[in-house]
Amino acid sequence: MAVKQMEESLELNKIKAYALMVKENQKFWDFLIIFLATLMMLTTIKFYPLPLVFLLAIVAGAIAYFKQPFGVITSFIFALPAIIYQSPSLGWIFTLTTAVVMFEVFENWLLIAILQILIFAPFSFSAFPFIGSLSTIGMVAAAYYFGSKKSVLIAAPSVFLILLLSSIFLVQNSVFFPINLSLYSSAYHLRLDRPTVDFANLETAFSSAISDFLSFESIGLIFESLSVIASQSFTLLFRDSALVQIIGWSAVLFLMAYLSGKLKNKPQTISSLVLLLLLPVYYIAGIISGGSGLNINFAIVIILTIVAIAASEHFGIKITKEAEIERTERMKAYDKFGFKDVGTASTETLDDVGGYEDVKQELRDAIITPLEKKDIALAYGMKPPSGILLFGPPGTGKTMLMRALARELKYNFIEVKCANIMSEWYGESEKNVVEVFEKARKMAPAILFFDEIDVIGKKRAKGGTDEVTPRILSTMLQEMDGAVKSKANVIVVGTTNIPDQLDRALLRPGRFDKIIYMHLPDVAARKDILKKLTRKLPLANDVDLDTLARKTERFSGADLKNLVTEAKRLAAKEAEFAGKIVPISMEHFLTMLKRIKPSTTFEQLEEYEKFRMDFERSAAAKPEEIEEKKEVSWKDVAGMEEVKQALLETIQLPLLREDLMKEFKIKPSKGILLFGPPGTGKTLLVKAAANELKVSFQTLSGADLSKEGYFKAASIIKEAFNRARENAPSILFIDEIETFAPARGVGATSDVVGQFLTEMDGIRELKGVVVIAATNVPDLVDKALLRPGRFDKIFYIPPPDEKTRKEIFKIHLGEFAEGINLDEVAKASEGYSGADIASVCQRVKMKALREKLAGVEKPKITTEDLLEVIATQKPSITPMMLKTYEAFLEKYGERK
Repeated sequence: MAVKQMEESLELNKIKAYALMVKENQKFWDFLIIFLATLMMLTTIKFYPLPLVFLLAIVAGAIAYFKQPFGVITSFIFALPAIIYQSPSLGWIFTLTTAVVMFEVFENWLLIAILQILIFAPFSFSAFPFIGSLSTIGMVAAAYYFGSKKSVLIAAPSVFLILLLSSIFLVQNSVFFPINLSLYSSAYHLRLDRPTVDFANLETAFSSAISDFLSFESIGLIFESLSVIASQSFTLLFRDSALVQIIGWSAVLFLMAYLSGKLKNKPQTISSLVLLLLLPVYYIAGIISGGSGLNINFAIVIILTIVAIAASEHFGIKITKEAEIERTERMKAYDKFGFKDVGTASTETLDDVGGYEDVKQELRDAIITPLEKKDIALAYGMKPPSGILLFGPPGTGKTMLMRALARELKYNFIEVKCANIMSEWYGESEKNVVEVFEKARKMAPAILFFDEIDVIGKKRAKGGTDEVTPRILSTMLQEMDGAVKSKANVIVVGTTNIPDQLDRALLRPGRFDKIIYMHLPDVAARKDILKKLTRKLPLANDVDLDTLARKTERFSGADLKNLVTEAKRLAAKEAEFAGKIVPISMEHFLTMLKRIKPSTTFEQLEEYEKFRMDFERSAAAKPEEIEEKKEVSWKDVAGMEEVKQALLETIQLPLLREDLMKEFKIKPSKGILLFGPPGTGKTLLVKAAANELKVSFQTLSGADLSKEGYFKAASIIKEAFNRARENAPSILFIDEIETFAPARGVGATSDVVGQFLTEMDGIRELKGVVVIAATNVPDLVDKALLRPGRFDKIFYIPPPDEKTRKEIFKIHLGEFAEGINLDEVAKASEGYSGADIASVCQRVKMKALREKLAGVEKPKITTEDLLEVIATQKPSITPMMLKTYEAFLEKYGERK
């Protein structure tokens, strides 16, 4: 049964695939439109047998499939024999009309084909009831598609020619446009009442029609025919209701199309309600035409049209192009540069972008609220930012996010292609930049989107022999300043993957008011992205998106998309071999996960984080706040209560209670040195202090300096201190300080130590910054650092005592601590550091895990298990090490 369902599913998917191909094949729709246009004409003007009519319509459509204008021309050629068969004099007028069409067909073939359908549908198939409703629905759809400005070109000729043909043929139309036929006289040479010719007599009838067409009699009737048409037209406009109907349709279609471009929610459905205004218009038209008022059939067609428009919008079919047409018209100013409006090309919305809710909300608040919610903007004096810079790793969705935003805005979102601005002629590039901004100000509010802005915004010092880019950047900076001074709302949006290469002048407030870090997605965001990427895929029941989100740490949105794509290919390959749909399983994802690595390196993340701390101006949550990681708190630090309290006072009072420090004339401590054996929790203690106080936590180590090399070491120290100042209140933690500030003669360079000492007690005050250093070998630390005024506080972090060891065991054992004699194991672990105890707990928990894998349902950890491990594991702190610390204490003491 399951196999049969899979096979049926495969067949169904084949049908869906063909349907999708047809939907996305624009040439097929070109074929269909010309087919219908030809069919409507040839079934109105009788000559060909019905099977031949369909064949000729298919031929015209097939020609349009390859060359649309030639398809329209072919339909007119096919109609000519039918016209001259019915009315030779009308054939001459039709020939003249065809000649006029030739001049316009290559520019407006679609509009001409639509008019063919609209005008002839009410008379096709012998004016079959309700088939004329195609004209009503067609006029509405065409007005949406061609926009409000061209809606009059659709309404006026369609309504007028339908009524004119009714008056000439002396027949009512099936679109239910009222006309008083008693006002019109019949002209025998304009009647189209001759019967269809059968196949046997087709050649004879055609020869006879050509003979009549070329006769002097038919030529002589041309002016009489034109006179009749002019007379009928005058009667229609001034004695009948044609003028009322033309004005009514033109006004309603214009208003309907116009509103569809302005409304944000359900634009098609709400704007289509304007069609109801036609009901009173046609009530008046019905009375003028000698009737009793509104034709109930016309009212039914209007209501059904509204329902059809609403249904199409409900099922995601977008007809209206008013907003795109308006934006495209304005974009003609940029034809010289070949720029495009991102909003007209984008298919994604902000909701389609997985995760990044903080960034999306900030963009809405910064751009959409000031531009579109005028009441709120006026009440709070809100203005859109002059510029927004998005930076972050490649593949995080910066460009996609901006394109989605562009689709939600009703304003021009111009993608500036930097290569198109460049010119080989001196001064031309700068002139192009000025022109781009001038045109943007004229069409304001507008957004200039520079994707990969680093192409023209790189540091001028790094330009080398490139003379053009610095000049372009200087001009751009002037124009950005001019955009701020101007009252026109022109917002510059830039994205970059290499923010550190940007010229610093570009980053100041007033140019880029908001600088937003597009960080890698966290667990929740990765799940959201995976959910959106797989929502239309046949997933197996075992696919766990939560697990996949956890296993894809450091994956960007592009990496996740690649993972899903490769998993799809793997499943599709199996489906092709099996001949049935194979759901994408967890195994497919895990297999591909082994082969795919994240595209962003740890080194790159460090660089982005440095830039974020230096320049980010954003209300969005910081990455460390977004990522759902457990923060270290005092609960994770056992014992050391005296040190905790001293640390809190030393850090908290200067950073958070500066007023009290001034009141008692106490100078804040610049630095704190923590020393003691390795594994005693010095680093853990500092992290917990930073988290408890909610201050910025930054690190600096010897590894950072060695990575950049000797010549950059001093500048790295300077940057670290500057970054700490800019993010105050903050803690600058220097782990293993002896690696870059050892005692003189031990291996340090005077430049590095000198720069560090300068920053500690230099001209610029370390306001709001506390430097905390840690070391396992305090004897190697440069003695100049130990004097008061640099490291004012010195704390010894000894090995944990028995009480503290008990707490550490409890923390690391967690739920397994129940039933264990913690006093006994704490006593047995004399001399152990916190890291040693963590290692013991890890080993016994690993033993329990092995038992679980072996089939034990609820493995337990006993006191004996712990004592057994303790007996085989020696403490990492030796008596010799302790003597070294004791000697240091005797020499320098503690400063608490």
